[in-house]
Amino acid sequence: MRFWRNMMWKIVVFTVLASVFAVGLGGMVGGFSDVDVNDEGLQNALNFAVVQHNRGTNDLYLSQVEEVVKAQRQLVAGMKYVITVKLAKSTCRKDSANEVCAIQTDPEKTRSYQCKFTVWSRPWINDIRVTKEEC
Repeated sequence: MRFWRNMMWKIVVFTVLASVFAVGLGGMVGGFSDVDVNDEGLQNALNFAVVQHNRGTNDLYLSQVEEVVKAQRQLVAGMKYVITVKLAKSTCRKDSANEVCAIQTDPEKTRSYQCKFTVWSRPWINDIRVTKEEC
């Protein structure tokens, strides 16, 4: 009986320590955590999502990120990013090539809107994809 009590105590202590360690690292293991908007992986995921979004619209002008509202990531078989952004129409037409595009200054043309992108990235096999888009 004493053996089992000692064993249970060790399991409880281990579980508590593992939880404290995981929280100290910025969240529960496998859970979402906030990510800095300047993080290289986040920027790659966001740029990819915006390009895919622009390809899927019928608008004549490209949309660009006006503001990152929220950015989170989760370690999965790769990295999953969930990014909420405000997009606005730019001055560049879709058929323009490699131009630097500013956001429209005319409020009538800007038409800001919010999107939430879920992007799954596995850079070691050169794979990135938008798994969900809500605008």
